Amino acid sequence: MNKTIYIGELALNVSLCADGRADTGIGDWAVNAAIIDGRMEVPTIWVGEAAADTVGDHIVSCLEASNVDCTSVDRFTEGVNPIRVMKDGDRATTVDHTRFPAEPVNAVWPRIDEGDVVVYGSYMTLEERDHPRLLDLLRHAKARKAYLVYLPYFESHQVPRITRVMPSVFDNLELADLIVGRDADIRAIFEGHDIEAIFKNHLLFYCPRFLHLDPTAKKMRFFDNDESWSLDCHPTENNEFQWSAGALAGIVRALVEGHRDPDELMNAGNETAHSELASSISHPCQK
Repeated sequence: MNKTIYIGELALNVSLCADGRADTGIGDWAVNAAIIDGRMEVPTIWVGEAAADTVGDHIVSCLEASNVDCTSVDRFTEGVNPIRVMKDGDRATTVDHTRFPAEPVNAVWPRIDEGDVVVYGSYMTLEERDHPRLLDLLRHAKARKAYLVYLPYFESHQVPRITRVMPSVFDNLELADLIVGRDADIRAIFEGHDIEAIFKNHLLFYCPRFLHLDPTAKKMRFFDNDESWSLDCHPTENNEFQWSAGALAGIVRALVEGHRDPDELMNAGNETAHSELASSISHPCQK
């Protein structure tokens, strides 16, 4: 069986609750998709960086407990992982405690074989410190005939001026075989109110395949050049964060199994998005 290789940022999220409790969770929707894939016994590797301290140990332990291979996580000694503290899960109140080392990520790259699926996203793939080195890995993956999936997203406080990172976004788009984007993330990066227009005006030039996820409406829409397919997903009590992580995990699992058909990918994402595996994701950023 082929494997999936996720590339992205590892953070600890803390929500300070009104009753005095503090809820914690690791990573973003991609990290939690990797956790779900690992629990589904999809061979899953994470490429990233984590401090060689208590916080880094906790993040790596959580991933490994869900069968995610962390041998390609760079454990740096000078700096700290992002620790994001918010009030009652409200991301608008986030205080970000981050101090990465000056050196770029120095992970041991995993072996990449034909048919493997490489999923990459977050600010880590855009920032000046890491972007050139990650481009080398992505180009190597492309040469090895892996299937590349780009997730265009980042935290709003990380990029106050979007123009600064757009060249890196375009680099990432150009290498992708498939773009998977959540509605709010896509609209934050690209101008336009109509998703089809955003695809044709901003994405199609770089990549002909785009899977749009709308976690609020629980809908998916797949664009492939001039064609498109839509899916109204199963009703579910899973919140938007759980739904997004589950949908991505299901899509990636289908890709690892060799599926490329739009209906098959959307159906696989739909099934996992409303599953108990997605429900099991407990996260303070899920508002």
